[in-house]
Amino acid sequence: MKIFLTGGSGFVGRHLAAELASRGHELACLVRAGDNNGAAFLQELGARVTSGSVIDPASLKGAAEGADAVIHLVGIILERPGAGFSQVHVAGTVNVLAEAKRAGAGRFIHMSAAGAAAVAVSRYLETKWTAEEEVRASGLDYTIFRPSIIYGPRGEFIHMLIRQVRLLPVVPVIGDGRYRLQPVSVFDIARLFSDSLTNPKTINKTYEAGGPRAFSYNEMVDAIAAAMGKRRLKLHLPVAVMKLAAVVAEKIMPQPFVTRDQVNMLLEESTVDIEAMRADFGFEPVEFKDEIRQLIESR
Repeated sequence: MKIFLTGGSGFVGRHLAAELASRGHELACLVRAGDNNGAAFLQELGARVTSGSVIDPASLKGAAEGADAVIHLVGIILERPGAGFSQVHVAGTVNVLAEAKRAGAGRFIHMSAAGAAAVAVSRYLETKWTAEEEVRASGLDYTIFRPSIIYGPRGEFIHMLIRQVRLLPVVPVIGDGRYRLQPVSVFDIARLFSDSLTNPKTINKTYEAGGPRAFSYNEMVDAIAAAMGKRRLKLHLPVAVMKLAAVVAEKIMPQPFVTRDQVNMLLEESTVDIEAMRADFGFEPVEFKDEIRQLIESR
């Protein structure tokens, strides 16, 4: 099958591109201008690489030529001038859908996020919902995935936690740390996206994706420390202080270390119902604790 993949040089994209290539699919990938390392990685997999941006329709024209399916992964956590949530998540998705239709692709697989809703705790999640609505209204055979926190090699969130546990005698935690996440392996995400291409059960469905169980943030820190053979105290930072710090960081830093959206999403939790995923894909996601030691050793 010929597949056009956006975001192929990112964390999830690299693992998904490798999985698709291993299954014999023919890849065409969109990468950001100047991303030479990402382009080289994808070319080593045999992919045809196009330089461009989802928010620039002209750069997309012809990129999906001949594709049977389009997989759209591009998303952002931090907004920048000219590349905000609405521009990237909504307008970018509209542009990729238009290119999919122009190219005659009949299948569209879309990356959303757990918690996406018309009224959500963050603009990030609201724009993810609006993008989903564009996909559902497109007339293409679609599948939408809403994953919880994705972890794996090159994953920023999990490796941030690993660095903190390794280097700090006391690990900072926003609030009480009881809010829950349902971490899912990037290898399971790659498998879900790849399997959906040939699984008719998944057409015009939206799936929540996560690991087999949820962990509180405290439990995740403890699991990482235990895998390292360490004991770590936690410093619980007041939520009000972190929100104020986020306001200041957003005003003075081009890449703030934390944003109000991120604090709100973390406190809201990120848990999912994976029964539909289990039923239609027929496999059990891996346990976070089973994978964490390998991730630690890879650093």
